[in-house]
Amino acid sequence: MTDSSPHRGPAFDALQGLSVGDALGAQFFVPATARTHLDARTEPPGPWPWTDDTETACSVYAAQYERGGIDTFDLTHAFARRHDFDRGYGPAANRMLRLIREGGDARRLAAELFGGQGSFGNGAAMRVAPLGAGYAEDPAAAVRPAADTAVTTHTHPQAVDGAIAVAVAAALAVRARTEPTTPARHLHAVAELTPRGAVHRGLVEAAGLTDRSDPRAAAALLGNGSRTSAADTVPYALWCAAHWLTDYPSAVWAAIGAGGDVDTVAAITGGVVAARTGTDGIPARWLAAREPLPDWAFPEPLRPVPGGLLPMRLPRPRPVPDLRWSDRQWNRYRAGLRTGRWLTRTAEGTLHLHRAGTGRELWALDFAPAPDGHWRPVAVRAESHPAHRDGPEHLLDVLLEIEHETAAPGERR
Repeated sequence: MTDSSPHRGPAFDALQGLSVGDALGAQFFVPATARTHLDARTEPPGPWPWTDDTETACSVYAAQYERGGIDTFDLTHAFARRHDFDRGYGPAANRMLRLIREGGDARRLAAELFGGQGSFGNGAAMRVAPLGAGYAEDPAAAVRPAADTAVTTHTHPQAVDGAIAVAVAAALAVRARTEPTTPARHLHAVAELTPRGAVHRGLVEAAGLTDRSDPRAAAALLGNGSRTSAADTVPYALWCAAHWLTDYPSAVWAAIGAGGDVDTVAAITGGVVAARTGTDGIPARWLAAREPLPDWAFPEPLRPVPGGLLPMRLPRPRPVPDLRWSDRQWNRYRAGLRTGRWLTRTAEGTLHLHRAGTGRELWALDFAPAPDGHWRPVAVRAESHPAHRDGPEHLLDVLLEIEHETAAPGERR
């Protein structure tokens, strides 16, 4: 990225801090590295590849930046299509994301994990700090979007609460740039916005641990992620962040020093602390050693949805056409298209077709991924109210018109 890139600010800082913590922490799964570097607090030689923590955090960051909010359909399928088996995902996540890519029902697959209780792992918490950092003006407003990012893969309340706590902690960390705080105050404020449950209890306990001289002792009480659950990970990660909120290296070393799920604890801690310190607080040599982030993490924002759009008054199901769209075609419609007569928008996997002049919605198509990697409509609704049909239209004719008028000159048929 160039200095003129729009990808700057607290959310970007949190992504940087998360990814460096993840990449450095992952090095300490190698016993020889831990023996040589941990007690001496010397970083191992680079490059440091990042793991699934960073890969999924990049998807969350990109999704939030594109729309200014979370579209859970887009995010779920971004997780699935960017899923790299070699990044250290757990077996359940590997299977679920593969099945989603092959056309499986994402919500059903997530809900069915672990005998129907859903995953209570730390995967939803590890990826959410960049989202939370965007809500510094109102940390409470981070609660719902954090929960939305969680349930795409982790439906157990404990996992959702972990994501909420990390997002709120990142929002409060940004506020701490101008509003002084203390570790106990920071953790109590996070707990106040975290639903009651195991994660909340851990945060309250963490707020009472004011001695930071022995992180291992704190981890012995709070957990170090060795069980990979949110309740076993988030309280200690946020304890580290709260106690070294202005000192990124010390916070990350404390996160790593307790052992356990070191990459995830360090990712959560690093994302929250960098929301306070900014990217400048991360040692330059650590940033240089971290594997570069993927280009797809930094998309262009989608076109804003025009005002004055009206939903259908009387939607009725219609036959589903036999369409197969490539990623490129689907993403063109996601970006928003406009012709003389039509404009398009997508939300939660539904393509809405509106009349450009009146804003009235005349067609809605629900899409799903096909096993061959394409996108296909699975349900269609049309406006059937006699006063709002706005003329007899055939869906394929509408789509062909939109394609013809919005295609590049060399692509027109």
